Amino acid sequence: MNKVLLSLLSVVLFVPSVHAASPADIAAAAKIIQQTAKLIEKYAAAGIELEAPVPRADAEGKYVLPYTTDGEMTAWADKALQASVGSAAGKEAGKKAAGMLAKKVPFGGLMGKKVTDTAGAQGAVMAAGGWEFIRENSDQSFDNVDDVAVYLHVTHAGSAGYEEALSAAFDIYPDLKKRYAAAIKNAQAEAKRAAKKKKKEEKSG
Repeated sequence: MNKVLLSLLSVVLFVPSVHAASPADIAAAAKIIQQTAKLIEKYAAAGIELEAPVPRADAEGKYVLPYTTDGEMTAWADKALQASVGSAAGKEAGKKAAGMLAKKVPFGGLMGKKVTDTAGAQGAVMAAGGWEFIRENSDQSFDNVDDVAVYLHVTHAGSAGYEEALSAAFDIYPDLKKRYAAAIKNAQAEAKRAAKKKKKEEKSG
């Protein structure tokens, strides 16, 4: 089983260089941002504001940010956006590998989505210049994916090009795309609880 899995994953790892943020990817990012807008309005109306988590001042964390400390889009995010081939190529290679996996390995179908996501992310990384280039051109990072989502939302949501930068980050970090809306919702709920606790303490004090 391990030999079959490794051989299939090799298909994923040698996908040609692909684009990290196609128009469809950017549209998907914009949709996720819109979905969080209602939550943002709800808590804003109640006077609840989020504070941005403090990132590491280096690129050694698990998740590097698509923005530099001066607020500009990183060179790798821009490079990904300028690439000519869509990340769909990597995802298609992943789908083929996943299909082979489902046929050759017991319960392989359960692993198919992970293989597909890995292919897409690998292609996105290649389009952005590879991990060495990405880290060399980043100066902020986090070790927690939810912190990335909240930080990007608080510091950059609504700014020009945010959908593009977020899309580039989504493609190299599929888990960020999955966690983005939930992370912001959880942070807002926590901020609301903290505000209530503070108000209660002020009354009792």
